[in-house]
Amino acid sequence: MSLYIGRGTRVKFIRWTVIALVVTLLTSVGFPSSSALAATTPISLSQPTDIEFYKTADGEKEMLIADSGNNRVIRATAEGEVLATMEVNQVTAATMGSDGLIYAAESGAKAQVHIFNPDGTVNAPPIDVMRKFSLYAGQDEDKQPYIRNVIRYKQNNNETLALFYNEYRVHNNVPQRYATLADMNLDNSGWGSQSGGFTEYSSVILGDGNQKWYTSNSGVMLYPLVGIQNSTDKLADLTLDVVDKRLYVVSENQIMRTGYEGFVYPDRPVLSTWVSGSETYPIDIGNQISVGPEGELYMADTARDRIVIFSSDGTTARTLGLSKDDTPKPTAGAFSKTVIKGLPIAFTSTDFDSNYADPENRPMTDIRIVSLPDSGTLQLNGVDVVKNQVIPVAELNALTFIPASAFTGIKTTFGWQANNGTVFSDSVDVTIMLRIKGDATGDGVLTPADALLVNKYIKGLITFTPEQIEALDMNDDGVLDMKDSVLIMGVYLGINSLT
Repeated sequence: MSLYIGRGTRVKFIRWTVIALVVTLLTSVGFPSSSALAATTPISLSQPTDIEFYKTADGEKEMLIADSGNNRVIRATAEGEVLATMEVNQVTAATMGSDGLIYAAESGAKAQVHIFNPDGTVNAPPIDVMRKFSLYAGQDEDKQPYIRNVIRYKQNNNETLALFYNEYRVHNNVPQRYATLADMNLDNSGWGSQSGGFTEYSSVILGDGNQKWYTSNSGVMLYPLVGIQNSTDKLADLTLDVVDKRLYVVSENQIMRTGYEGFVYPDRPVLSTWVSGSETYPIDIGNQISVGPEGELYMADTARDRIVIFSSDGTTARTLGLSKDDTPKPTAGAFSKTVIKGLPIAFTSTDFDSNYADPENRPMTDIRIVSLPDSGTLQLNGVDVVKNQVIPVAELNALTFIPASAFTGIKTTFGWQANNGTVFSDSVDVTIMLRIKGDATGDGVLTPADALLVNKYIKGLITFTPEQIEALDMNDDGVLDMKDSVLIMGVYLGINSLT
């Protein structure tokens, strides 16, 4: 803690005055309460297999670490502050899309790609890689499919995932490892793959111009610029410094580097040694790398359970320390609202704030809509709300629900999370009662008019949709008959209740 005294201040130093001043300062400034101090916990890595930096919407650089031995993906700042963790069994690769979604690859007999929100909550069901590319589980643990890279990019106006994976195939009764570079459109409109010419350490990244750049057994393909011919070195993971236009490639106990700007065939870049491994910081060919915000090179040192940071000039190296803020999650509560006569429902901040609690009494700052109603529409200031939209508390009075029609099913739901300024709560549902049980007229109450409509239906004078029948079937026996009419009248007369 530091105190700043403006320039030009004149102080008369008298002994007792100074003592009084010190006491006054200590009293007025005080010390933060234990709840105000951010409690942090060191985070240890176990066999980190992948590391990737990405740029946030506000221009900050953050990283994802595939912490394979701990079965989790870590989202963190460049300084090592852990922002979120996601549980993924046998995770070996991770990336973030331009929309902020995190894609984490699970290797093994159930190879798949998990999809998360930035705070670590699940966004969508996993993508089944085994089924998509007709992979088969191996008999031995070390012969299972292994996903080395996953990247998301745009190809022919389609949002696409690219995967570099290894699989074992039996050739002449001998299992052999094959490396494949595969693509799949996220809308399931198509997929494909290419193999041959790759090694088990080949890797793919998103290069300039939203193109795939990758290593092979003959060099590096910088499509559509040029290829780097290099068949004498084993080339593995690669990364870009987009500021200084440099390409880094991992090889055997070294990291190689070259510039990539301004080259046109037949002129080709040439890789040369940038930094060699040392006894303290050896470099394994399977290690993956990424360029940090200040041009440093971060390396996932799988065998030694750590992240190594090489300075931008390659002269020094250090190990990254990771820690996590232990701020507890707030709690969000489920609640319900009822549509009256098919009219919109207007929400208020009180609807959500009264169903919010925080262990440290932090105020709710905003909410996130994690799922949308399957009937009707959520709108904010007249504009349709989209899935995962974050809404500040100050704007919740402009949130409304628009019913799909005057008479629909009994209820619909949408999911929401509360944020205390640091972390989101778990998701809970808001239930919207589209119609009170037995309310045939839609006026929000049970009256003889509702019983009359049921009687008309029984006599065949009017028809109801299956959803209407379900809404009016008071005893839930699957049949709309006189028993239901009697029950409606019973509620109206106060003999029965809706609960």
